[in-house]
Order: sequence, then structure tokens, then C-alpha cells
Amino acid sequence: MNKKYKVCFSIIPFLLLAVFATRSHAQIIQSNNMALTDSHIMPMESSTITRTAIVALRRISQARLDIYHKALPKAQRDLAEAVRLMDTIKDELSTSTVKNLIEIARTHLEYEKAEQVLHDLPPIYSSLDTISVYIPTEKARWYIDRAKGYLEKNDKPGAERELALAGNSLIVIEVELPLLKMQQYVAKAQGYLAAKNGKKADEVLRVAELRAMDLYTGINSPLLQANKNLWLTYRNFSTATPSDTKVQLSQARKYLSTAAAGGGVRGKKEITELSSELGELEKRLAGEGKVAEFEIKAVWEKSKALADRSADYLSAGLSKEETTLNIQSNLIEAKLHVAYAETYQVTTSEPEKAIKELDTAYAYLLKASENDLAGPAARKKILGIGSSLMALKANPEKRDAAVRERYDTLKEELNSLIQKM
Repeated sequence: MNKKYKVCFSIIPFLLLAVFATRSHAQIIQSNNMALTDSHIMPMESSTITRTAIVALRRISQARLDIYHKALPKAQRDLAEAVRLMDTIKDELSTSTVKNLIEIARTHLEYEKAEQVLHDLPPIYSSLDTISVYIPTEKARWYIDRAKGYLEKNDKPGAERELALAGNSLIVIEVELPLLKMQQYVAKAQGYLAAKNGKKADEVLRVAELRAMDLYTGINSPLLQANKNLWLTYRNFSTATPSDTKVQLSQARKYLSTAAAGGGVRGKKEITELSSELGELEKRLAGEGKVAEFEIKAVWEKSKALADRSADYLSAGLSKEETTLNIQSNLIEAKLHVAYAETYQVTTSEPEKAIKELDTAYAYLLKASENDLAGPAARKKILGIGSSLMALKANPEKRDAAVRERYDTLKEELNSLIQKM
């Protein structure tokens, strides 16, 4: 065997074992039209996902070896098995039950009366309660509440929209996005193998392996660990003592400090600022000062936005330093500031800060629209999002459900553009 191939094939399983052996807490975006999510992996799933994912990637590596030996039919069988294993991972996630129940309700909307579909909601609420120990389900529950309201008004299209958003908000991004990316490349490779083009298939599978390495290397990063820690802090705030909350904030701040020390220039500024916010909250708690629940929620939301940005760059296979003029980079940065604006407008009621963030997001959108890579359709979409931002800016004091829904829509639209570029 060629020495170069031998080294490549032998080292990949060991590298993958190393990066998969950690628990996943990332926040990435799953697909072109899926809402942002905050989901995490339950502890009991972690080892199963790890084992299955390693076997799937081993099959991909084996398929490359099959191609090297001109055994294309065997390579096709190995890739088919890899796809099956990746599908198994998604089917066995802790969120699969509630997502399936939501899909059942959506199916019933096709042929049942709205009042009948209302009977599908109690099991959905029950399943959300079950997974809420590990996964932020607030947004999903909000969408289900809205779907219930539409059903009670016999508005099936409205209920369908809210149910779809509820399901999308429960995507376990640290698992499902990497799998989606891998499946896309594997599907391309299968197409090349069907056309008897082993060289092209190998090139695509090589990228699939590298993409998996890039994504999973960042999954257990300090920034994402801080995000999980702050979610738990917010979730337990009402029952925790001030000293317990202080300890949790301190731990999150340590993660952020580590992230800032190793992060890129852009990420370092916002991460450092968030770390300082946590430090101020710690001081107040130490001095017997009061900290409001919305303040804890705000720092969690900011950490989520930063984790989303980090994940966007990882999923694009780009580093922030290398993409300062890239259209994707400008869209990713715009989405970060849209998320920050939402926090300032909806969570903390700071309209002036919300306006500043909306202006910053708009500036990034203009840069993206002026990029040579933006075709007419993409440019029109980008400018349309910009117009929506300016509409939000006109009423920065509003915090109602319509405003929340508008922010969700904007982030979904930005996410779609980021994934398409």
C-alpha cells in the first residue's frame, strides 16, 4: 500500500476516538431552515452516540480503503452502513420522542379537525417536562402554547407553523449538524461510486473525514462548556442559594477566560466582555446584593449567541481570521448581533443597547450584500433582512410575542443564508 495512504487510514480512527471521547455540549445550527436551539446531550446518551459515531466514521475510512483497492461495490456497502448508523444516532436521541409526537400532531392537522389535534398536545408537554432537566425547552413550550391557541381558534395553518418551529427548536445541534454534514458528503460519494468514479468519491470522503474532525474538535470547547454551565445556572436559579449561583457563575467565567485566551481576535472581545459581566454578578452575590433572574437569563443568552457563532464558523470549516472579507463571515457576525439585540430588547429592556446591536448587525448585512459572492437572489434576501432589522429598531421598547417571533424569523433567515453560501 502507498505509504501516504497507510498513514492516513491508520491514524484517523485514533484521532476520531480522541475527539469523540468527550461529551458534547455544542450549539450549532442544524440545517438551512431550522430554528436556533440550545439542546444538549443527556449523559446516558453520550457513550452510545460516541460508540455509534466512531463505527460510522470507521466505515467511511474503510470505504476509502476499498476505493484505494478498486473494490467499489464494497465501498458502496460500507457507505450504506455508515448512513444507517448515522440515522440510528438521530433516531435514538433523547429528543426523538417529543419530536416524533410533534410530527404526529402535524400529520393529524392534514386530516383531523383542530379540536381533535388538541388531544395530541398533552403528551408533547409531558415529554418536554421529561427532557427539560438537560435541555432548554422554554422556546419549544412557547411555540406549543401558541399552537394550542391557534388550534382553539380553529386556525390550522397557524398551528402548523408553530408546531414546526417547536420541532426545529429541539434539534440537538451538536449531534445532528455534524451528522448532516457527513451525510451530505457521503451521499455525494455514493453518487460518484454509482458512476464508477472512485477518485472523486475518495476526494469527497476525505473532506467528510476532515469536516468531522473540525466539527468535533470544537464540540467540547471552553466556550461551549460555559454556555452549558450558564444554562444550568439559569435553570436552577429559583431554587439555588446565592452562594451556589456565585459558584456556578465563577465556573462559567473560568471557561470563558480559557476561551478568550485561545480564541480569535473577534471572539475575544465579546467573550471578555461577557466574562466581566459574570464577574460583576459574582461581586453582587458576594456582597449580599440581589441578582434578578432576567440578568442570569441575559448572560446565558449571550453565551448561547457566542457559542452559535463559534459553531457557525466550525460548520463552515472556516476560521474567523481567514474570513474577514467572506460573505459567510459577515452573515455570521450579523446573526450574533441580532441575538444580542434580542437579549437587550426582550430580556433586559435596554432599548438603547438593542438599537446599537441592530445597527451593527445592519452594517454587517450591508457588507455581505456588497460581496461579489452574493448573487441577485441572495442580495435581495440580505437587504430584506436588513429592512426587517430597521423595523425592529423603530420600536426598541416593544417586548411582546410578535417581537420575539420576528427575532426568531430573522435568525432563521440568516441561518439559512449562512448554510447556503
